[in-house]
This record gives sequence, structure tokens and C-alpha cells, in this order.
Amino acid sequence: MKVFIRSAVLMPVPGQEAPDFINTLLTLKSVKRWLKECYNGSETRTFEIGQDHVFWAYFITLHQRIIAAGGWVRNEAGELLVIERNGKLDMPKGKLESKETVEVCAVREVQEECRVKRCKIIGPAVRTYHCYPNKGDYMLKTTYWFPMVTDYIKKLKPQIEEGITAVYWVSPALLKERMAELPTYNSLTETFEKFTQEV
Repeated sequence: MKVFIRSAVLMPVPGQEAPDFINTLLTLKSVKRWLKECYNGSETRTFEIGQDHVFWAYFITLHQRIIAAGGWVRNEAGELLVIERNGKLDMPKGKLESKETVEVCAVREVQEECRVKRCKIIGPAVRTYHCYPNKGDYMLKTTYWFPMVTDYIKKLKPQIEEGITAVYWVSPALLKERMAELPTYNSLTETFEKFTQEV
């Protein structure tokens, strides 16, 4: 499990151990101060932190939890569905609605954000975790990414009101080109890079 906070990464592990630096953050005030540095982008390190460490308890307390779901969608040619949202490469996803399962949410969001129909989930979800500030609060979003396939070949349409400016299918080579031109979210970089290495 990796929790992304801008350029910093937290890796919760069993136990109470933590790096020396984290051991200096033993009050709520000190954790808040460190988080502010993270959200300003000045912290770029990766830390393993015991889930029983006091820092982790403060970290969880300071963040509101959000559940979202989306799709790692491929067409019959094996191409991947990507979107451009707020100037970054991304994949379709959205917040879980009341009384909705993560599976239903994932398919719904793909359809709403890209106008792609007949998406079929073909495996279990992979979860990513990332944090972001929102109106003075801190949010911790867990996103369930389901592998999907579709035979849909009609024109795609981005959901402009959700900040999506483009939606299209990419081959590994095209995604590599786009990654050189646009930033992506840290929580998706590894997944995208893995796809670019496919033959």
C-alpha cells in the first residue's frame, strides 16, 4: 500500500517503527505542519511507517475518507482508455454514490466521463490511495480500479463539467508520447509505465 501526498509517499506497514524524522512528529500540531509542507510540494521522500505509530493515527484523523471507483478499460485492439483532466493524464473514475457498489460506480463513471458503453469488468480491483487539500480540509481518497473490456467503437465524448478536456484510446507507444508531454498523478504513474512496456 502506498499513500501519495503530492510528491511524498507514505507506506504503512505492520508495527510501530518509523524513520527518525517521523519520530519527531509526535503531536497533532507537528503532523499538521509537515502535511502543509507536503501539500506545498516541498516533501519528496518515501517513508515506511508502522500503522501502530502515533503519527499514523494523527494522519488518519486529519483526513476525511472518500471512496471512488474507475476503470482500466481496454478495447478490442488492446488500447487503453485515457482522459485528460485538469491538464493531467488520468483514467475515468468518480466518487461512490449512496447505496452503490464499487463495481456499479466504476462502470457508471466510465460511461458518464467518456460515453463508453458495454464495459465489462474482467477481474478484481486494484486500489490506489492519494491525498489532497479541499476547502481547508484534507481528503484521503481510496480508488478502486477495475480492469474492463468493451467492444464499443463509436465516438467518445469527454464530460466537460468534470474538468475533462479529452478522451481517447492509446497504444503503449502513444501513451509513452503523451506522458512525455503531460504530467500524470503519482498514484497512476507506475500503472501507465507498465502499459507503455507492453509489446
